[in-house]
Amino acid sequence: MNSVKLTEIMRTFCITALKLTYLNTLWFLFMLLGFVLFGLGPATAALCKIQHSWLKEKDVSSIFSSFWKEYKLSFLKVNMLTIILIVLGAIIYFDLQFFMEKEGLWYRTISILIFIFSIWYMMVVLYVFPIYTHYQVKLFTTIRYAFIVAMLNPFKTIGMAVAAGGMLYLSLYFPQIMFSIGISLTFFIIMIMATHGIDQIKVLKERYSN
Repeated sequence: MNSVKLTEIMRTFCITALKLTYLNTLWFLFMLLGFVLFGLGPATAALCKIQHSWLKEKDVSSIFSSFWKEYKLSFLKVNMLTIILIVLGAIIYFDLQFFMEKEGLWYRTISILIFIFSIWYMMVVLYVFPIYTHYQVKLFTTIRYAFIVAMLNPFKTIGMAVAAGGMLYLSLYFPQIMFSIGISLTFFIIMIMATHGIDQIKVLKERYSN
């Protein structure tokens, strides 16, 4: 590898790292702007939208302007989606806790079923924002598409879960990672895998529809 190519690789790496750091900062600022709960979903949707544009090699002239625009446009819809996911997650969690504390075959069977449902739920959570940025469909259609794409891409889904879990684990020991680049980097990995999975499904759909 010659020095020119190495310099170009380092330059690209540094620019990408700076962009992700800036995007990470915007995510935290806009999440706080929505008082955390109401800013979490729109800020994540805006982050994923910009990363989707990068992956599709679309021009993003101003990261801040694009982030703010998507944040405003998606505020109500994404908050409804986020609330639905939070409520579902809370129901699954408390139901699982309740039935696991009970004894008997019937309760254990229900616990296993709820545990399986919780895995499906986490798969949907991983894909829901990439699906939202790709398709811009209705809320429950977004959830349904997220589940279908996750099921059709098991290895990518596992990879996304490992990436998210690994970053969460590191952030517990090194909080500065999360506050500097952790959120944007995690979603960038998720967006890369999800975009590749969605594109593969599109190719297969076109191949078998002809």
